[in-house]
Amino acid sequence: MKKYFKTLAIALGLATVAVTPAAAYTECTAKIASAFYSQEGYVWINLAINGATGGAIVVDKADLNREAYLSILLTARAQDKSVIFRLAKDNGACTATNYDLTGIWIP
Repeated sequence: MKKYFKTLAIALGLATVAVTPAAAYTECTAKIASAFYSQEGYVWINLAINGATGGAIVVDKADLNREAYLSILLTARAQDKSVIFRLAKDNGACTATNYDLTGIWIP
């Protein structure tokens, strides 16, 4: 009986690990090729990845972090630094136009 409970406890532990979702996201490292802040409130950021312009990040006007993102972008652009963009989707394409920005930082 003791062996049965031990086996059951191990099985439940493994089942718990098996259903725990992994942290899925994409990070893109790029310099700011250009940025457009529209009258409507969105920010369009064109990326320069490995020296070639391609890909964009769009920050919606409803994003509460929009102004903070813009501040970081301007700082990175002024200092010619790369920025790391974190996108919500896993295996996203950095060279595409992305609308799912969840974070941004200067390494």
